[in-house]
Amino acid sequence: MSVQRLRTIVNLSVPTLFRQIAGGRVQCESEATLQLHLGRIIATAADLEITSERETFSVELEKPLRGAGGKRGHIDVWFRLTDDDGRQWRCAIELKFFKRKNHREPNNRYEVFKDIARLESCGDVADVGFMIVATDHLHYVSNEVYSLATSDFDFRNGATYQAGKTLTYNTGGDFGPPITLARDYQFQWADGTTSLHYLLLEVTPTP
Repeated sequence: MSVQRLRTIVNLSVPTLFRQIAGGRVQCESEATLQLHLGRIIATAADLEITSERETFSVELEKPLRGAGGKRGHIDVWFRLTDDDGRQWRCAIELKFFKRKNHREPNNRYEVFKDIARLESCGDVADVGFMIVATDHLHYVSNEVYSLATSDFDFRNGATYQAGKTLTYNTGGDFGPPITLARDYQFQWADGTTSLHYLLLEVTPTP
């Protein structure tokens, strides 16, 4: 068993979820519904990865994170594989669902990078992480330009982030502190056949 098996489960489950949405089998109008169906599909995919009768699998939605300083928020979807010898491999997934009719910008883009930073910091509970963004609004996927005040927060298709760059929200308000990530990222959105697009980004937590 290895982290690669966790990747295999996620890389099978996420496209399957969006194919089911595109085909009409699954109706998703909220982030909570996406979490529910993703957890269901992950459980099925994990069964395919279990190779021994003594291996076990568990999944949690809204898993609470706690540390020395108290609560650290929640992980949207978390799952674990445990092998015959009791060794564990754990995966944390953060998920955002942005509807055009609920346009909340540029706050939404800030929240995505905030979640990536959270995944990077959850090495105590995860061996690998994934950020998923689903949207029916091309503003996040291929918008031509963002304002200078918020352009740091860019995960459009083909955009990149260089480790250590400080992302600042220069709107004059007090929405949130600057964000700095530990690793390089390249953002690639999946080609879709419907109006719903999605981004799947792997994140390596810091031990």
